Amino acid sequence: RSMLAHSRGGSGERQSADLNALVEEALNLAYHGARAHDQEFNITLERDFEPGIAPVELVPQDMTRVFLNLFGNGFYAATKRARDGGDAAFRPVLKVTTRDRGDVVEIKARDNGTGIPPEIRDKLFQPFFTTKPTGEGTGLGLSISYDIVTQQHGGTIAVDSQPGEFTEFTVRLPRKSHSVSAKAVA
Repeated sequence: RSMLAHSRGGSGERQSADLNALVEEALNLAYHGARAHDQEFNITLERDFEPGIAPVELVPQDMTRVFLNLFGNGFYAATKRARDGGDAAFRPVLKVTTRDRGDVVEIKARDNGTGIPPEIRDKLFQPFFTTKPTGEGTGLGLSISYDIVTQQHGGTIAVDSQPGEFTEFTVRLPRKSHSVSAKAVA
C-alpha cells in the first residue's frame, strides 16, 4: 500500500508523520532499489534513530523523495570509493541519524565514500549540476531536495565533506509548519 502511494504521488498535503518510520521506509526503498539495479550492490546500513520523536508536520511523499535522493547519493559515493579505491579492506557504510532538537528535527545521512571537493560544494544544490558520468545523473536530485526542504517545509539542508573520507548531509525541519505554503514542489 505505501509503495503504491509513492508511485502515484501524493496529495502534496502536510500531515503528522512518524519521522523514524518515514526515514526507515525510505532507507529500505533506496536499498532495495539499488539491489534491483545492481545485484552486486552491497553497503552496511547503520541506523541511529532517536526513539520517541513526536510526530512532525510534513508532506510525506516529498520528504521521502528527499531521503531517497540523499541515501541514493550516499550509496553511489560509498560504492564508487569501494570500486575505485583499490583498498580491498574498505567497506561502504551509510549511517542515518535522527534527532529531536525541540522545535526542529534533524536527519543526517553520512557515507564513507569519495567525498566532495570544497570547490564544488557551493554548486551542489544548483539545478543540472552533477558529478556523475553522462547518463547516470540528471543533476536535479539535490536541487529538488533543496527546494522541498527549504521552500516547502521551511527547513535547512547542509553538507559537510572531507574528500576521500566522508560526506554528511544534515536536514533540519521545523516540527510545525509556520506560514510556509504547502504547495507541492514539481
